[in-house]
Amino acid sequence: MIYKVVNSFTDLEDNKTLYRVGDDYPKGDHKPSKKRIKELSEIHPKQKRIFIEEVEDEDEKADREAKESEEKNAIRTELESFGVSAHPNTGLEKLKEKLEEAKAEKANKG
Repeated sequence: MIYKVVNSFTDLEDNKTLYRVGDDYPKGDHKPSKKRIKELSEIHPKQKRIFIEEVEDEDEKADREAKESEEKNAIRTELESFGVSAHPNTGLEKLKEKLEEAKAEKANKG
């Protein structure tokens, strides 16, 4: 996983390394524990902010986009079987909503 710093901090568990907004986390050979990642990724109880957030690398992004494209195509095919069309730029969530509506409408007619 890749993490980016979203609020500057000094990591007391990494030899007091200063992390600035936009830096990758961690730096160098430091291997933080899962617990530490979780602590930095969630709202700090005293500071009231998160310090890092996960970002996708190029491979993860490509995989996610491919899966979304496959899912969109499957939903479009199912929508077409109900006689419903969708604009090519319709997002995944909206397609899912349209499919649920089409299924409900068919159930009400049946």
